[in-house]
Amino acid sequence: MAEKICCAALGVLSVALSFVGYYFYVRAKIERAAAGAVESAERDDLSGESKFKDAVSQIAALVPAALKPIISERTVERIVQAAFDKIEAYAQKQSKKN
Repeated sequence: MAEKICCAALGVLSVALSFVGYYFYVRAKIERAAAGAVESAERDDLSGESKFKDAVSQIAALVPAALKPIISERTVERIVQAAFDKIEAYAQKQSKKN
């Protein structure tokens, strides 16, 4: 009996760890894509808010359906904003060098 419980617990643990690993894989993929989405939105002739919404919609489309409850649109907005802040800080740092 204890052996069956142990096997079931290991099965559940394996599934949970696989899901957590998948979450971090997708999150990293989204964070890498955010910089590209911000750059892409900057090239368009849009206003600031429209650029932000365009970048968020590009990144939100990358979130798999299974992770949409966990990686919400608000989370995507924070990821895009962080990418923009990093790009802006780098640009300011480079402009101070010149």
